[in-house]
Amino acid sequence: MPTEPQNAVLEHLTSIQQSLTLDENIQQYAELLISEVTTQELQIRSPARTAAACFLIACRLRETPVRVTRIADASDATKSEILNEKKRISDTLELGIPNDDPTVILEEACEDLSLSDDIQTRAQQIADLGAEAGVISGVSPYTYAAAVLYITSSAADTDLSQTDIADKFDVSTATLRDRRDDLLDTTGSHLFKLQYPTAPPEAISLVDDLLHHAQTAKWAQGKRHMGILAGAWLYTANKYQIETSVSELAALTGVSESTIRARSKDFDRPFS
Repeated sequence: MPTEPQNAVLEHLTSIQQSLTLDENIQQYAELLISEVTTQELQIRSPARTAAACFLIACRLRETPVRVTRIADASDATKSEILNEKKRISDTLELGIPNDDPTVILEEACEDLSLSDDIQTRAQQIADLGAEAGVISGVSPYTYAAAVLYITSSAADTDLSQTDIADKFDVSTATLRDRRDDLLDTTGSHLFKLQYPTAPPEAISLVDDLLHHAQTAKWAQGKRHMGILAGAWLYTANKYQIETSVSELAALTGVSESTIRARSKDFDRPFS
């Protein structure tokens, strides 16, 4: 028979479930966790915190992406309280809790936003490129997914704004831009190849050469990596007659058109 503290936790759990309306299996799984917490005689310091933490653990173990902030909004516990309680419970029960999968987060976001299959496919390709390059390490899967969709939607010229994407993933626009820059900067020529699939191998190699040279070129010192990257892409596109435009690159990288043109001309110096 459930104890009084356990009943209080279950009441909070039901309230969270009713607010978030996720799959009922999540609530059932969380109830099992709560039962195990009681069996292990782990002290329930706050029914609200324990319920929220068990709900979060259930979501992670059932591979159902949900932001901690959403659970906090639906409960009487703060984000930090939920995360601390999650760690306490997972340590006690010896649970290996994975982070949310950014590819699942991306897929659900694309479906919610009614984006085309082509955009969804491109988003997953960019996500894979970043993962292979190690960009995802130590980064929130939600901010990573947001950055991927930002790059994808910019290149596809959708109606999604920076604010739209930031709101969808519950991240700040500043963080969104930072993660986009990290992703673009790290994937460099690989993303160029994905963006321009008809580009010859020589063009891909040139992007690598340009970016590598810019690391030691005097003219590049103190200049933003994004501007240098966009300039390298434009320089290469012009050299190999790859169809693109300065406005397209500006939308993709967040760099002004004038800066992109200037950085492209800068590459004439070492390679002239």
